[in-house]
Amino acid sequence: MHAIELYNVYKSYNNKPVLRNITFTVPQSSITGFIGPNGSGKTTTIKILSGLIRKDKGVIRVLEEDPWDNPKLKRKVSVIFTKLPYPPNDTVEEYLSDLNSIFKGDLSKLIKEFNLSEHLKKKISQLSSGQAQKIQLIAALLKNPELIIADEPTANLDPQARLEFYELVRFMVKEYNVTFFISSHILSELEKVITHIVFINNGVITATGEINDIEAKISSNEILLLVREKEKALKILAKYNPTLDGAYIKVKGNLREIVDLLDDGKIEILSIRKASLDDVFRKLSGV
Repeated sequence: MHAIELYNVYKSYNNKPVLRNITFTVPQSSITGFIGPNGSGKTTTIKILSGLIRKDKGVIRVLEEDPWDNPKLKRKVSVIFTKLPYPPNDTVEEYLSDLNSIFKGDLSKLIKEFNLSEHLKKKISQLSSGQAQKIQLIAALLKNPELIIADEPTANLDPQARLEFYELVRFMVKEYNVTFFISSHILSELEKVITHIVFINNGVITATGEINDIEAKISSNEILLLVREKEKALKILAKYNPTLDGAYIKVKGNLREIVDLLDDGKIEILSIRKASLDDVFRKLSGV
C-alpha cells in the first residue's frame, strides 16, 4: 500500500514547466524525505498533494483519493509548514483547545507526550521556534491523520531543536502509525530519520526508493578517508586514483584492502565514512 502515488504529473506556470511528468510513490508508515535544490519543484508538488493547487496533467492518489477539492481527504491529512500560522494573541492552551473543539482528539495526552504542560499559558508568539513546531505536531495529530506532509519543517530551528523534532517524528510513526512526507534541505539530520527518499531536480525525479539502496547505488564502493599525512596517503593509494574532497581523500575500492595499505604505510586514519546524503544530493543535483 502507498500513502502517496504520482504518475506522470505535469504542472506549469505561465507556460514554463515546473513539474515534468513526475512519477513516484510513498509507502505507508514510511518517513520519506523529499529532497531537491531550490526551484526544483518541491513546494509545487507539496501544494498539489495538499489540495492547494491543481495539477495540469497526470494521476495523483493521496490515501487512494485525488487531493484536489476533496474535503474528506483533509480529515486524513495534516500539513506542517516552516512557521506555525497562529492568532497572535492566543495562548498555547487557547489555540489547541479551539482546534480540538473541531477534531476531538486526546489533547491532554498529547500535551504530556510533547512536554508542553508548563507552556500552556504562554502566548504562542512567546515560544521558541522548537516549541512552536511542537504545537504544529500536536495540532497535526489532533485529527488522527494517516499522513503528515511537512514542508521544510526544521528550516528555522537550531540544531538541538531539529534533532528533537526528528525524534518526535520517529515517535509519531511508531505510536500513531502515521506516514511522514518531509521536504528539507538540512540533509545531515534528515538522513538519520528517513526510511525512503525522493530526489527531484528541475522538475524531474532523479532517484527514488529506500535510502540505503539509493546511497549504495549512487556511491557504489566510494570511501572517504580523513588521515594525518594526506600527501603520503595519496601516494600510497595511487592505484585507486584518489581525489581530494575537502579535507577527505576519496577513493573507490575494497575498504579492508585500503585500510591495510594505510596501516602498512603507518598512516593514522582519523575517520572513515561512506557517502552521506549530502554527497548523494550533490551528485543527483549536478552540484
